[in-house]
Amino acid sequence: MIQSQTYTIKLTKKILVAKDTYSFYFKRPKEFNFISGQYNRWTLPINATDGRGSSRFFTISSPPSEKESLVVTTKIIQSDFKNALLNLEVGQEIKIFGPMGQFIIDETHQTDHVFIAGGIGITPFYSMLMDASTKKSNKKLTLLASFSTTDEIIFLNELEKASTLYDQINVVYTITQPQKSQTPWDGQTGRISEELIKKYVNDIPTSIFYIVGPPSMVEEIQTLLKKMNVPNKNIKTEQFTGY
Repeated sequence: MIQSQTYTIKLTKKILVAKDTYSFYFKRPKEFNFISGQYNRWTLPINATDGRGSSRFFTISSPPSEKESLVVTTKIIQSDFKNALLNLEVGQEIKIFGPMGQFIIDETHQTDHVFIAGGIGITPFYSMLMDASTKKSNKKLTLLASFSTTDEIIFLNELEKASTLYDQINVVYTITQPQKSQTPWDGQTGRISEELIKKYVNDIPTSIFYIVGPPSMVEEIQTLLKKMNVPNKNIKTEQFTGY
């Protein structure tokens, strides 16, 4: 496994990618290597007054093949850290410690892999899918991503393009509150359910399921998969810290 260490990195740009959601691009150190699904501790030069400190753990949303940038994509909420992150100026430096984490694709399993994401929990899966597309992995990878409204959708165009270029990737987005969306949606609607999983996953008991999202959503999907006879060893979860 790659050794974790401290790096100083510089902000190169920030982009609004959805409602209250930004991607922050930092210059990637040449010596920094990681595996899709891993995360860093990101530390800002601030004195936080809300008791939560000056560091957060965020998944790297860019794939390893992106040599120029390290990207963190997150929702901006009212906290000292998030406000400071949003107010960073291009050229400012921060510190990271990483990479860390074992939430990575299990290369020993040749069975289908199913990624289930709730909202901003899609970030590790974006890195994994873009990496698999670049490598032309022979694994069948299915993403089931749930967002409340179309205004919150991220990475849809990029992942649909990847699935077009590489037919082992299947990307499914579902909207749970289309009536509250600012733009029309003619795709899948509703929560991720047994019916939805059966619609897009062929061999459920042997597939490897990866789940990232709010804790209540992760627990709900775990219970559902066990009910569908997916063994515990085939269910992988990550405590999500992207909010």
